[in-house]
Amino acid sequence: MINAQPIAPLAKILVVDDTQDMRDLLEAALSRRGFQVLLADGAEQMDAILHKSRIDLVVLDSMMPGEDGLSICKRLSLANGPPIIMLSARAQDLDRLKGLELGAQDYVAKPFNADELAARIRIVLGRQPVLGTAHAGTATSHFFGWALDSLSRRLTCPSGAHIILSEAEYALIRVLLSHPDRPLKRDQMVARMAEFHERTTEEALDTLVSRLRRKLKRLHPDAGDGEALIRTVYGVGYMFRPERDMIK
Repeated sequence: MINAQPIAPLAKILVVDDTQDMRDLLEAALSRRGFQVLLADGAEQMDAILHKSRIDLVVLDSMMPGEDGLSICKRLSLANGPPIIMLSARAQDLDRLKGLELGAQDYVAKPFNADELAARIRIVLGRQPVLGTAHAGTATSHFFGWALDSLSRRLTCPSGAHIILSEAEYALIRVLLSHPDRPLKRDQMVARMAEFHERTTEEALDTLVSRLRRKLKRLHPDAGDGEALIRTVYGVGYMFRPERDMIK
C-alpha cells in the first residue's frame, strides 16, 4: 500500500464534482489522509472559493454540466491558477492527453484508489513551490525568489533587481510558469502564448527564448546563461524548471 501521509499539514484541496456522492467520498477519503478539503459542485462555486481562499490543488471532474472540467482546466491554467488533477470515468489515452495538454498536472481514472490519489496529490504538490499566488487574489506570481507582476509585466529577481518584459516575453514566461517541470512543444507554446499576445511563429519563439535568457542572465548572474530557468528539451521544445540551489 502507498504511504498516504500528506506532503504538508492541512494542504488545502478543492474538489470540484457535480455528483454529491463523489464529493462526499473524496472529502472523507482525503480528510482521513490529512488534507483539508473544500467542495464545489461546479464552476460557479469553484470560482467563489478560489476568490476567497488560497487553494493548494484542485481535484477536478472532467465531465460536468455547464462549464465542463476541460474548459475549467484550460481557464485555470491560463490564469496561473492552482495545480489540477483531473478525474474521469473515461480512461482513453486521448482523454488523458487532452487534459494534460490543457494544463492538468495529472489524470486519474474512476474508479480510483484513494491511497493512489493521495500519493499523486503529494507528488504534484511537491513540484509546486515553483508556482506563485496569482490565484489567491494578487497579480503577482512567485517562484523560487523571483516575482512576476502581471499588471506591469515587471520581473523581479531574488536580489531585488527588476526589468519590464515586453508583451511577447511576458506571454512566454506566463506559459512556462503555468506548466512547471513539463516539457512543452513549440507549437503548444505558440498556441498558448496567443492568449496573452499576438500570434507568433515557432522560429520567432526560439529567438524570443534566447533573448529572454540573455535578459535573465544580466538581471541575475546566478541564472547562468538562462538555461537554469528555461531548459531546452531537444526534439521537443522548452521546459521551465529552476533549481533550488540557484537562489542565494
